[in-house]
Amino acid sequence: MKKVIGFKADSKARVVAYLSLLTLIAGDSMFAEDYLRPSLIWFAWLALALVSLAGAIYFFLRADWRRVIGAIPVELVLLLALMIGSAPWSAYAQDTVSGFALQLGVVAIALFFVAVFSWREIHGIFANAIRVIIFSSFLVELIASSSKGILAPLIPASEPGWQQAVANAGHLFDGGRIQGILGNANLVAAWALFGVITFAIEIVIKKETRWLAITSLVASIAMIVVAKSAGIIFASIAVLLAAVVSLLAEGKDKATRHRYYRYAWSVAGVAVFLVLVFRRPVFEFLGKSPDMTHRSEIWRRVYSLISQRPLEGWGFTGVWVPGVKPYEGLVVINSESYYQAHNAYLDVWLQLGAVGAILFITLLARTFVKTWRLGVHHSNPLYLWPLLLLITQLVRGVTESRLLIQSAMMMLVLFAVKAYDPEELLEENTKTRKIKQLDALRKKPITRARLR
Repeated sequence: MKKVIGFKADSKARVVAYLSLLTLIAGDSMFAEDYLRPSLIWFAWLALALVSLAGAIYFFLRADWRRVIGAIPVELVLLLALMIGSAPWSAYAQDTVSGFALQLGVVAIALFFVAVFSWREIHGIFANAIRVIIFSSFLVELIASSSKGILAPLIPASEPGWQQAVANAGHLFDGGRIQGILGNANLVAAWALFGVITFAIEIVIKKETRWLAITSLVASIAMIVVAKSAGIIFASIAVLLAAVVSLLAEGKDKATRHRYYRYAWSVAGVAVFLVLVFRRPVFEFLGKSPDMTHRSEIWRRVYSLISQRPLEGWGFTGVWVPGVKPYEGLVVINSESYYQAHNAYLDVWLQLGAVGAILFITLLARTFVKTWRLGVHHSNPLYLWPLLLLITQLVRGVTESRLLIQSAMMMLVLFAVKAYDPEELLEENTKTRKIKQLDALRKKPITRARLR
């Protein structure tokens, strides 16, 4: 492996990285549905977020920050400008400003990761953070399943949302959906799929030992099964298809690669068509209603709001803030209020209008192309990691709006900027194809050597 040129991350920078990432993951749950409200837990989270943000900015300024700033795609700059620029016509100007401030913090943390760490270091940080999420989720569910009510006294009475989340836990042995430490089955399923991708690659690129990665991979697969998220099942299929195509395309001439790509898009298109046509039996097989738990009704109501301001949007807010019009009472189904469009692409259109939607989709498309080229043209399996995580987020965005906020936005910014790293910052690109590396790996014994 050639030496990677750049800032050498010390232990303090790594602590900040773990704190930042885990704070954002906690924010995934904090900003889920109706949990966004001033409370003891919310203020504790905000304090940790500010500490991690301060550390991220400090280490970012110590690194080659000018190069990183210059690599930021213009679409991302324009999208951020539109977020704060929407304040004058926003229906909730104060929430637009505060939402943009949170977004800037997320972007700053992403740029800190880009500037300070190599791809391998970022992968390792994510791997350890995901391990915390997966194994602690199983532990929480095991405690809740074994001793019903034991966790409830630990949550203050002023935290009704979290009390409800704890009350819904404990289905490890009765076949119910597992929501884990994040208090949301869809969120923990998404992180489990991130884990499957991350640990599968860790098995390949970590030479000394693979037993921990294999154990983590098995736990992540099990979490996807017990979380029962239909959206993540579809995302898993998309990731598998992309992984197979990228491995087959590596080392082939341009005409052959593009033929593989046409086949893949055709297969994907036919699969989507069949799911739409036979959605009732498909979703019933997955244990869901044909509209994926009222998604079609939510989208219909969101589109009715979009049609009132199709060009300029209603103003950026990120997550819908409870009590704020026009979102309060917009989607109430079976006495339950929903505070997201459950579709990232509709949500961007709703908040930032047609211009914002175009910028957002352009950013996603360019990032996809850059990460695809990196993953296919580089022989190291490590560089498939950002591509497969991005695909997960793109598919997940069809049924969830999380791509606009917190860890999902952080990943988008991270991949969009890091994909422009110059060749000298990447690891050695050999002539050995990934498939041959996988075949060689299969013949190696699993060892329990010292962890790095």
